[in-house]
Amino acid sequence: MGRSVESTAESIHEEAVQGSGEWKIAIIPVTGTIQESAGGFTTSAATPESLKAMLDQAENDSKVKAIILEVDSPGGEVVASDEMYREILDFKQRTHKPVVVRMVSTAASGAYYISMAADKIVANPMTLTGSLGVIMEYMNFSKAADKVGISQVVIRSGEFKDIGNPFRDPTKEERQILQQLVDEAYNQFVNVIAQGRKMPTSRVRQLADGRVYSGQQAKQLGLVDELGNLDKAVQVAEQLAGIKNAQVVRYRHSVSLLSLLSSRLQMSTEPDAMKILRSAGYDITPRLMYIYRP
Repeated sequence: MGRSVESTAESIHEEAVQGSGEWKIAIIPVTGTIQESAGGFTTSAATPESLKAMLDQAENDSKVKAIILEVDSPGGEVVASDEMYREILDFKQRTHKPVVVRMVSTAASGAYYISMAADKIVANPMTLTGSLGVIMEYMNFSKAADKVGISQVVIRSGEFKDIGNPFRDPTKEERQILQQLVDEAYNQFVNVIAQGRKMPTSRVRQLADGRVYSGQQAKQLGLVDELGNLDKAVQVAEQLAGIKNAQVVRYRHSVSLLSLLSSRLQMSTEPDAMKILRSAGYDITPRLMYIYRP
C-alpha cells in the first residue's frame, strides 16, 4: 500500500492505521535516543537522516496533507536535535503541510526541542516531557587507574588540548570552558522554546531548570497545546489541513540485510567495554546532550 522511496540501504513503506478517505495523514515515528547515526542492530535511535527520508516521502506524496510526528524519546545529541528541528521547519516552509507532534510515553529534552518546529503539540496526560536543558558528562577513570596502577602519558600542543581526559580530574579553567559550551547550548534551547511557544525567554528560563513534567502539567504551563492520544492528534491535524475523514498511515523503515551486516561489522572493532557504556548512553569524551537522564 502506498509508494516507497528506495535506496541501497533501506526503503520506507506505509502501514494502514485507520480511515479510508481520499487524503492522507502520515505518522512519522521519532523513537529512541536522538543521535547523528543509528549504528549496529539498534532500532532505538532517531536520526536526522531517517527523519529527512520520511519527510521527503511525505512531501512527494500529493495525497499527504498533514504530518503527525509520533515522538517517544528522551532526547539525545545537541547537534542531531537541532538538525532534526531544522529539517521540520524546512519541510513546513517548502510544502505548507501542517505538522502535529503527538507525544507518547516520553518526549523530553531534545525530543521537546524538535517538537518546537510543530504547529501543534498533543500529549498524553501522563507523558513525561520537559527536562529542558543541557548536560555534558564523561567518564572519569582516574581513581580506578590509580588503584590498578595505570598511568597515562600525554604530549600536547596546548594547555587545553586534552580537556576532558578521563584519566584525571578537570581543572578549574577546564570546567569553566566546558560550562561556557553548556551555557551556549542552553541559551539556544531557551530561544527555540521561546519562539516555538511564543513565550518570553524569562518565563522559559523559569521552566527550563531540568525538571520533567507530566503532560497534564505541561498543558497547564503552556508547553503543549492539547491533551489526548492518536485520535486527538488526527483531529488536530485534520483541522489544520482543512480535511475530514483522512486515511491515516504510519511510515516504517525497511532496513536491508546488507545494511545490517555492514553496521554490525563496523561495531565489531569497538571494545566490549565501550559497547556497554554506549548502550547505557555514556561516553568517555565530553558531549553536549539535550537528554533526560534519570
